[in-house]
Amino acid sequence: MRIASCICLCLGATSASWSAKAADPTTAQCLGASESSLALRNQHKLRDARAQLLICSAASCPEEIRDECVHRMGEIKTAMPTIVFEFKDAAGNDLDDVKVTVDGQLGGNRLGGAALAADPGEHTFVFETVGQPAVKKRYVLREGEKDRRERVTFGSAVAAVPPAAAAVAAPPASIIAQSPGAPPSAGGSSGGLATQRIAAIVAASVGVVGLGVGIGFGLDSMSKHDSAKAACPDNPCATKAGVTLWSDAASAGNYSTAGFIVGAVGLAGGAALWLTGKPASEADEKAGTQIGLGLGSFQLKGVW
Repeated sequence: MRIASCICLCLGATSASWSAKAADPTTAQCLGASESSLALRNQHKLRDARAQLLICSAASCPEEIRDECVHRMGEIKTAMPTIVFEFKDAAGNDLDDVKVTVDGQLGGNRLGGAALAADPGEHTFVFETVGQPAVKKRYVLREGEKDRRERVTFGSAVAAVPPAAAAVAAPPASIIAQSPGAPPSAGGSSGGLATQRIAAIVAASVGVVGLGVGIGFGLDSMSKHDSAKAACPDNPCATKAGVTLWSDAASAGNYSTAGFIVGAVGLAGGAALWLTGKPASEADEKAGTQIGLGLGSFQLKGVW
């Protein structure tokens, strides 16, 4: 019988490290691989599930089991996310000789633009190339996501400024802003803002930055919320990937709220300081504030 011959061929192999090119699996091994692939699929371990399906789709397996495994192999291929990396140096040149490690395991060497398959969920990628510090990235891959594009840049793109260019860019003289009533400084201009008005501008600037942060994280939270809802409509979610997506969306929302609060407080405080600030009176002629900006220096002078 064919099954008996398969058993004879498989006596020297171990079921834990079986592959499609190994000796033909027995009926019992085919059935075990099929059941194992179902459990791994439910745990979102698609790569391990695919390895088991390669076993039970072998020609030596019973036709019913083989056909089912081949069908599920197609489903796994559709569900497994893939990511394509573009490697650049600091000057923008393409790099090819890059070692990729995924969660501590080798993902590939010299991918050459080929897509890398991984299980859905959060993964830590480490990229290494000769002569450059390693780059570490965290990506959350979603089931069914295909050929996601990511750029990885090695080295710093910041170039040194020649001394001659720095000398041209630097202002030759100090810039002085004075509050009303303060004596003019050498090289400076009279007139300016009182101390309270300066504080108002600082507070308003903080408010604008806060609003910008709030808007940025708000948009990010909306995007992540949509992704979480698509991956796992029920919250709380039963899958690790879904829990991660919902958590990221909630964190972005919290940062957005904090940004808006800081922005509102900063703008309100700046407006209040500006409206209540008054130019120095003649009685306060001797009291004033000076702000001096010079080459590599900052000065704040005042009498209160």
